[in-house]
Amino acid sequence: MRIVWLVFAQRDLVSIAEYYRQAADADISRHIMRTIVHSASLLSDNPYLGRPSESTDGVHELHVPHLPYLLPYRVIDDRVEILRVFHESQDRPSAWQY
Repeated sequence: MRIVWLVFAQRDLVSIAEYYRQAADADISRHIMRTIVHSASLLSDNPYLGRPSESTDGVHELHVPHLPYLLPYRVIDDRVEILRVFHESQDRPSAWQY
């Protein structure tokens, strides 16, 4: 399956990368980005690796190991669409938007 990062997820990635570049340094930012992208790449072979969302039908949620991020996603035909890169300390929305 092909991994597709939707617009909100792309914006989240840019924001997270910029935050860690400023708060720590570029190496840490790159490491965090690689970890998030690698976690998402696991879905290409295992699209139902994440647990079903309690709030949104048809959406699954994958926790990024060793980081406080959650990847809500949905499986459509031959692709996995990453909806967001969501920091787990934030209040969850009542439903994942896409």
